[in-house]
Amino acid sequence: MFDYNQIIKFDRGKFIQIDVGLEPTFPIFFGYDIEDYFVETLERETRSHPVDRVFLLTDPFIFDLFGNPLLNKIKRRFPAMDINLLPRGETCKTFDVLQKLCDQLVGKGVSKRSLLIAFGGGSVGNITGLAAGLIFRGIRFIEVPTTITHQTDGMLSNKQAVNGKYGKNNFGLFHAPVFAWADTRYTETEPLRFKRSGIIEGVKNGLIDQKEFIPFLEGAVRKKGDYSSQQLTDLCFKLIRSKLEILKNDPTERHFGIILEYGHTFAHAIEWLSRGALTHGEAVSIGMKIAAELSFKLGYIDGKALGLHYRLIDDILALKPTLPEHLNPASIFKTMYVDNKKIGGDVRYVLLQRIGQCKKEHGEYLVHVDKKIVQRVIEDFFNQYCS
Repeated sequence: MFDYNQIIKFDRGKFIQIDVGLEPTFPIFFGYDIEDYFVETLERETRSHPVDRVFLLTDPFIFDLFGNPLLNKIKRRFPAMDINLLPRGETCKTFDVLQKLCDQLVGKGVSKRSLLIAFGGGSVGNITGLAAGLIFRGIRFIEVPTTITHQTDGMLSNKQAVNGKYGKNNFGLFHAPVFAWADTRYTETEPLRFKRSGIIEGVKNGLIDQKEFIPFLEGAVRKKGDYSSQQLTDLCFKLIRSKLEILKNDPTERHFGIILEYGHTFAHAIEWLSRGALTHGEAVSIGMKIAAELSFKLGYIDGKALGLHYRLIDDILALKPTLPEHLNPASIFKTMYVDNKKIGGDVRYVLLQRIGQCKKEHGEYLVHVDKKIVQRVIEDFFNQYCS
C-alpha cells in the first residue's frame, strides 16, 4: 500500500519513471521542468524501431503557451516533422475532426514508422490516441499532457474515444502510447477552476478505494490554488499514485477498474448537456454527489459518508459550479441511456458500500437500480442544489 504521507522532493529538471501497470503497459516520465530531457528520452524509447516522421498534435492555445520551445527541440533531432493544430476542448472530439485529421496525416506521408505526439489536455490526447489506433490499424503515439486532469487521470488509461450525436465517448478503442511525459511546469499556469477540476478525480479515488488518501487531500488541497512548484508536483504525483493503486488490481480496466467510473454515468450526461459550460471535473463533482445520494437512498452508506462527499468537494476543494439553466433532471436521465456502461436496455451504476469500498452485486461493480428511484434522486438533488 502506498504511503501518502511520505515526502518526495522533486528537484527542477529531475524526473522519475512510473510504470502504469496496464495491459499493455507503458512508462510515465514524471517531474517538474523536465522538457530539456524529452527528446533524448524519445530517442531512447524508439531506438529499436526508428521513427521516419514526427507529427505534433496540439491546439492553438497550448501551442502559443508552450509549443515553440518543444517544437524546436524536437526538430533539431527529428527534422522530418509536422504540426497539426486541432480545435480546442471537446469540440475536437468528433468524427468530422477525426476523419479530417487522419486524412491530413495520410496526405502528409504518415507511415507505420511514424510517431504522433499529443501535446495538450484530454481532448487532444483522446483524438490523437484514437487516430493513432486507426491509421494503418495502429501506429505509435506519445502523450505529453499539459493539464492536471490529463496528467493525473486521463493519461492513466489506454482508452481513446470521440463523442457522438447522443453522448460522450460513445466511440473508441484501447490503444497504448509508447510513453507519457508529465511535466508539472505546464500545469502551473492553469486557472484555479481547471486545477480544481483536475483534483476531483483524486477525491473520487479516495472515496471509492483509497480512503487513506483522504487525510492527505484534506491537508494538501489549497482552496485558493496557491501551490508552490514543489507542492503542486507532490500533489500531482500522489494523485497519479491514487489511481495506479486501483489499476494494479485490474490492468484491463474492465472488471475491478470499473469503480473508477463512480459518478461518471451522471457526469457524462451532465457534461454533454452543458454544451461546454461545465468542465469534465465540474460535471464529475456533481455526478459523484448524485451517486452518493443514490447510495444513501438505497441504504448502502450512512449520512456521515454522504456528508464527507459534500465536505471534500464543496468545502475543501471549493468545487460547486453553477448549473446551466437549460440543464434539467429529465434530460439527464434520458441522456444516461446512451452511456457506455449500458448493459442491454439497462443502465447500471457504480455505488458505494462504504467509504473506500464500492458495492458489489452478483460479482459485478455495476449495480442495477430501479429507474423510478434514480429519477427521484436526480430530481431531489437538483431541487436542493439549485435552491
